[in-house]
Order: sequence, then structure tokens, then C-alpha cells
Amino acid sequence: MQHRQSGIFAKRRDKAGSALAVFALAFGLLASSDASAQAPIAAQYVCNDGTPVAATFFPQRQSARLQIGGKTLNLPQRLSADGGRYAKGGVSFWVKGQQATLTRPNSKPTICRTR
Repeated sequence: MQHRQSGIFAKRRDKAGSALAVFALAFGLLASSDASAQAPIAAQYVCNDGTPVAATFFPQRQSARLQIGGKTLNLPQRLSADGGRYAKGGVSFWVKGQQATLTRPNSKPTICRTR
């Protein structure tokens, strides 16, 4: 014989079950959006000086891979108050919206825009 709880205990159980379902749904949505936020992002740029730049950003690794003039550069992300800045060995790629500033040794900084 099954005994059903009634009154305040049944209401608490229903509320706890509802809260658990809402938490599970929210966690699932956050987990799936977090996974997509961690996927690599590829972008093609053309700089004002004519330099083409193929960039792949890796949010999970906090780095970017740039292909410039036949060379591949792996740049770690650096602290930035505005945009995303990646730099190493005198090369800097500072992304703000649809454009970036590319700085290289022995060259003037150049503005690059997405294609």
C-alpha cells in the first residue's frame, strides 16, 4: 500500500523538485553556451599596409595563432582594458571589434580590418 504525503510535506517536495529541474535546465544551458564560447574563432584580416593576416583565437587556451607572410606565430593573450591583446617577441595583435592593430619589430603599427 502506497502512502501519499499531503499538505505541507507534499508542497515542499514539489517545490524542491521544481527547483532542481530549473537548476538542471539552467546548468545545461550554461554548459552548452560555455562550450560554444570556448570553440576556436577564425578571422581573416587585411592590414592598411597590405599585409594579410589569418587569425585563429583560442579562448580556452587564451591565445591566438596568426599566419603572417608565410610564418605562424602563437601569441598568448595579455592583459587588456579594452579589446583582446595578444603579444610575444615584439609582435602584438590588438583586436577591438572588427579591426586590429598589428605591431611588429622594425615596422610601423598598421591597422587591420576583417574581410
